[in-house]
This record gives sequence, C-alpha cells and structure tokens, in this order.
Amino acid sequence: MNAKQMFAGVGLYVVTALLAAATLAGPARFEARTSGAESLSLRGSAEFGAVADGVESGRFVLTLGPESPMGAVVFTWPNGKRPEAGVYELSDDDSAGVRALVVTGSPTAPRGAFRARSGTVAITSSREETIQGQFVLEATGYGANDAGDEDRWLEVQGSFTARPGGR
Repeated sequence: MNAKQMFAGVGLYVVTALLAAATLAGPARFEARTSGAESLSLRGSAEFGAVADGVESGRFVLTLGPESPMGAVVFTWPNGKRPEAGVYELSDDDSAGVRALVVTGSPTAPRGAFRARSGTVAITSSREETIQGQFVLEATGYGANDAGDEDRWLEVQGSFTARPGGR
C-alpha cells in the first residue's frame, strides 16, 4: 500500500470516527503508550458502533481517541457485530480477523499512519452499553514527513472502556 492510499484510508477512519462521535453515557476513556517510531502517551474518549458500508452489513468499529490531539487507535471487526468477551488476534488482512490502525497526531493534522501486523485485543467485558479491554500491537507505517519509508515500526499497549457512539 503506498503512502497516498494509506492517507486515504486514514481519512476514511477519521471521518468514520468523527461521524460516530457524540455524547457518551458516562466515562469512556482509553490510555495507551507507544514506542518505536514515536514515543507517545495517548489518551482520550473511546466509542464503538457498526458502520454501514453501503454494500454489505458493514463493519464494527472500536475507536479510541477520535478527537485526541496525540493520536488514535481504530479496531475493525469485518463481520459488523459487537465482539463478545475474548481474545482477538490482529491481522492486516480482513479475511484473517480484526484489523487495527494507529494514527499519530490530531484528526486535523495527522503525523503518521501505522497498520497492525500482529498483536491482540482482549475484550474483558462486552455489553450493549460498554466494552472494556486491553490491547498490545506491533504495526508498520510511515510518518507524514517521510511517506516514502512505510516500514517504520510502532508498538502500542493500552486499555479502554468504550461506550456506543452517536447514531
């Protein structure tokens, strides 16, 4: 995937996250730390919901930090259903399972985009009104200042409590 395609993908995820952003019932937060290509402390809101794609039933998206100035993590389940409690392997292939994208920087000024190559997201509680869990992932991608180098590594580890996004 070239840099132009990845930024288009980032744009899609950011738009999806912003459209899903709305008032949340109670505290919905995430915290994460990155190492590798960038060392950051990420914090912000956390929300989830199904996103229709116009062709199929859509995807289920868990968005951590949709409006965070430091970055966001977006998990996508291709089947469109809220995940049950359990451990999910991350992959960069839709047919193999859950995908994750890490965007560093703010929604209006992204600094980098990284696709998870491996890792897990562990859902410890999954109810209609809340999803809780932790994640660890290794991703590759690039920074906005060096879009030609798409092999920069980023490791991310964090936890979340998410609420449904707006409808």
